[in-house]
Amino acid sequence: MSLRRNYIGIIPIVLVVVLVLWKLSQFIELDFSGQGNDVLRFADVELSEDEADRLDRDFIPGIEYVSNLTGTWAIRFLLAAFLMSPVSLFLGRGFPLYLRQSIGITTGLFTTLHVFVFIYSESFLSIFTRIELILGFLAFLIILSLTLTSNKKAMKLLKYRWKRLHRWVYLAAVLVMLHIIILDHSWLIYGVLFGLGFVCRIKAVKRLIKSRV
Repeated sequence: MSLRRNYIGIIPIVLVVVLVLWKLSQFIELDFSGQGNDVLRFADVELSEDEADRLDRDFIPGIEYVSNLTGTWAIRFLLAAFLMSPVSLFLGRGFPLYLRQSIGITTGLFTTLHVFVFIYSESFLSIFTRIELILGFLAFLIILSLTLTSNKKAMKLLKYRWKRLHRWVYLAAVLVMLHIIILDHSWLIYGVLFGLGFVCRIKAVKRLIKSRV
């Protein structure tokens, strides 16, 4: 019965992942013909008239679209993971471990896809040419380490060090925010939500919330 509840709890996450991956698949083709150097081919995304006028271009290169989409969902799931503790304060109860782990692993999935697409389109060394890319890559390394240890075996193996390791999510959140701010992407809503997440972790604020709930 407990196992069944666990599966039901992660269904929304699985559905989101499947839908996003399906959307990505519409713009990615595998080419094993050997006629070109690239195994992956990215179809350009045509824009509506309004979007074309606003962006002053008729289409978005497929690889740029895929990179933006994977990055956007990586940030969304990181934000969801980051806000679980503050939300649990208002609800008066914590979220199940399996749900936290599922969201953390999904964050790692989209972050890894985002970094892979960039390296595939540019190169690994290109990461170290711009500060915003370096910040993003450092965030990726942290998120990857948290993803790989988001399981009970890692918790038992690392013991008290597991919590210390997973506190690095705070630094990852800061690095991600700096990454998107410098890239000049739409960051205000993310900044506000991450900021609220940090504020709700202040001991005095936590005590205040608990006293009102």
